[in-house]
Amino acid sequence: MIWCYTCQVETDDQVLSIEELAAVSGTTTRRIRSLQTLGLLPHPDLRGRVGLYGPRHRDRLAAVLRLQEDGFSLESIGVLFRALDVGHSLSTVLGLPEPGTGAADRAEPGADAGTDSAELYGFAELQPAAMARGRVQPLLSLVPTTVWDESQAS
Repeated sequence: MIWCYTCQVETDDQVLSIEELAAVSGTTTRRIRSLQTLGLLPHPDLRGRVGLYGPRHRDRLAAVLRLQEDGFSLESIGVLFRALDVGHSLSTVLGLPEPGTGAADRAEPGADAGTDSAELYGFAELQPAAMARGRVQPLLSLVPTTVWDESQAS
């Protein structure tokens, strides 16, 4: 079931037009097209001249909007999704050891290994269940921050 914010009704449709996707997700068609241009949202499946959006589009759009609300820049979100698309874990993206395998985990025997999980930080979607665990070069360390320098403020 999908809740349409514009129509104020639930719908069972699995395939939506861009206008319907925008209404369901509470955003605009312009924003959806912008996210596609930036590579953050996959382009629609085309049937003739009509673009159709399915569950993978809705899920990705919801994740992008949620991460933006949490303060991530579009560039940071792009790094996260590129890592997801190639099967990297959050630990790999951050350049940290996998939970339960690092020196910090061995140094604190009383620490709960499950407390520093992707779910805790809202990154569960970046760790596919069937992802193979292997030694992979870290992409980069990523922290969503904004630096404010008051001396340059006008």
